[in-house]
Amino acid sequence: MKRLGLGSDAARRLLGCLAASVVLAMMWGPQEGSQTDYGYAFRQAVLKPRIFVFLLLGVLLFLAITFRPKVVPYLTRPGVWPLVGGAVTVIAAHTLMHWYDPAGDAKFGTVAKAVANTNGLSPLTTAFFGWLWWAQLLVVIVLGATAIARRNSVLAWATAVVAALAAVVCYFAHSDVASVGTGIDHSLGVYVAVLGYLVVVVAAVFVALSHAQVAQGRVAVNRVLGWRPGFPLAVLGFVLGIFSLATATWFSPQHFNATLSDTHNLFLNTALAPLAVQYLIWLAWLLLAVTAVLAGGASYFRMRALGWVAAVVGVASVLITLITIYDFSDLAASENIDNATGPWQNLGAGGWMACAAFFLMGAAGYVAATAPNREATRHEAMPAVDSDAVSSGRSARTSFLSAPGAVRSGILLVIAIALFYPPTANGFWQSVLVSEIGIYVLLAVGLNVVVGWAGLLDLGFIAFYAIGSYTTAYLVGSLPIKPPSWLNMSPLLAIPFAIVICLLAGLALGAPTLRLRGDYLAIVTLGFGEIIRIVAVNADPVTNGSRGPSEQVPHPVIHLGPVHITWGLNQLQYWYLLLVLVVVVVILFRRLENSRIGRSWAAIREDEVAAQATGINTFQIKLLAFAIGASTSGLAGVFFASQVGFFNPENFVLNNSILVVAYVVFGGMGSLPGAMAGAALLTWLPEFLKDQVPAADRQMWIGAVVLAMMIFRPGGVLPARRRAVELSGYEQEEIEARDVPIAEGIGAR
Repeated sequence: MKRLGLGSDAARRLLGCLAASVVLAMMWGPQEGSQTDYGYAFRQAVLKPRIFVFLLLGVLLFLAITFRPKVVPYLTRPGVWPLVGGAVTVIAAHTLMHWYDPAGDAKFGTVAKAVANTNGLSPLTTAFFGWLWWAQLLVVIVLGATAIARRNSVLAWATAVVAALAAVVCYFAHSDVASVGTGIDHSLGVYVAVLGYLVVVVAAVFVALSHAQVAQGRVAVNRVLGWRPGFPLAVLGFVLGIFSLATATWFSPQHFNATLSDTHNLFLNTALAPLAVQYLIWLAWLLLAVTAVLAGGASYFRMRALGWVAAVVGVASVLITLITIYDFSDLAASENIDNATGPWQNLGAGGWMACAAFFLMGAAGYVAATAPNREATRHEAMPAVDSDAVSSGRSARTSFLSAPGAVRSGILLVIAIALFYPPTANGFWQSVLVSEIGIYVLLAVGLNVVVGWAGLLDLGFIAFYAIGSYTTAYLVGSLPIKPPSWLNMSPLLAIPFAIVICLLAGLALGAPTLRLRGDYLAIVTLGFGEIIRIVAVNADPVTNGSRGPSEQVPHPVIHLGPVHITWGLNQLQYWYLLLVLVVVVVILFRRLENSRIGRSWAAIREDEVAAQATGINTFQIKLLAFAIGASTSGLAGVFFASQVGFFNPENFVLNNSILVVAYVVFGGMGSLPGAMAGAALLTWLPEFLKDQVPAADRQMWIGAVVLAMMIFRPGGVLPARRRAVELSGYEQEEIEARDVPIAEGIGAR
């Protein structure tokens, strides 16, 4: 070490990095321990050639930390993070995703073994699934990094060419495997890998054309989004529409695997409705072309009237697509095609992708119609960049989505995903969306009022969830104690009762305890949560004890004139009901956050004494936060009880309360989008890890993710603006000294 000029601190750092790499090697992989051989997992993880890969990662981490002052200037150059993002995407595609569904677990390694034992494949395919995939990725990374470090445009163009060729090789190799192999393949690994390489291509082109010394990512994003408001949505919708109409599966993905034209041939000479027949032949393509022209023209030429027309045509196209999907799926059920028993069954992703495409193009028209005028757009989309800030390495002071229409575009994109992605997921992920992600998002939004806005640590929040669930079970007659006949109702009608009862429970808890602060308040709320659970276990004549409701909580129903809706046929029905509830709650809470009460909560969170000195009744405002948060948890309880049918007190243990708090902190305390993102990510991650790591290792990976988040992004995934400023500090603008004319000096008259 001394010969290298490194002292004892560097030696300890190197040992620490190598130890971390060994731990990572033990975490990564399918190896598990054994009750009879405690060293089995260690030997499988460490005493194999794979350990050298992880040790190399440890050495690279050591070099990055040790030589950080020399490395950091390179990390701020244009193209660095897109290059890293593209490379990580390619690596994730080759390690985590499926590449050919009929080949066992369909991971890249399994497919590679099958390719090595298969004749008739091209030499390029065999090489790709052997050594070529990592060799071409390594070449792309080395070329791109060298081009960025040396600011060499020739190397940057070479990187773009090599990355484009690598994408073509990926696609060709997968197509060759699919053509030679048997069975139906819906894997997405190749498309994610191609997308990663395309990101690298864009990064390389940007490096070749850029003359900036420091990357200004936010400015670049705002310029793209603000150049023509809505245009990115129009392009995305058009590309998605082409893919959905040309290659995606529309019907029977596991048997016929029928594309749009195949679906028309399948239902030829049947009693399919004329509109659906014409849609499958030519109308879909016409609607795509018309909507794309209207949306693109409205965005590019900034024509408000044309934008509204595009929005209307986009919505109409979505409705026509849904009608067509319903018609042929209902006909398939009536004629028992591919064992269908009802409408909306045996559908592929194509129809839903087409709906998303039309929605996005309609959304582009809406954004174009509501965007500011040309001069305001030009001023906001291209904020002035301080040349001194650029030369000194400081980022430009501009918000990430400050361009006109950018926020609306983001919201509409999220809505499109929420509406049209779930039907394309399999049954397992649909169940996860409803019973895990959706419910905990609603709980996190409610707890964010208490923890994030008012600054009160509530560890018994799950108790209100239990109260809402048992209230619903009582009102629908599923508990041993029955309600009066006039009070027996559907779960949807139980929503206002559960909200009011949980609100009163929040007041009952808060009134005697909110004079406490900090850890004392957390302990009291923790005790309240345990009291509710223990009462539910022991009050057998009322709650049926540890067994839960004695009869299944019925599914919600709506009968209003000709409208008859019965939930429970599939998880998608509950997803869309939950989506409506979440949207209503978020809109109400957004208005509440910006109200006088919301500002009072923020004042109490920052300094309760100062808030009280300004005239805020801190006790009442904190009590209101408890009550509103509890009522939201009660709403989640109604949904949970009606969706699962049966539950018991073990669904409301202390661990679940702590999880909801962790979701809010992980996403960003005080941020509505952050609370929702934190709940979604941390409930999705354990389910995703089921196919990636042994069951015993899942909590270790989740803990590692949370730990890394707290170190590198303590404000959360999407932190509130105030908290982000508190953690990062205020940017102090340097005031340049200048000469002052004598007429303006102190002695001037």
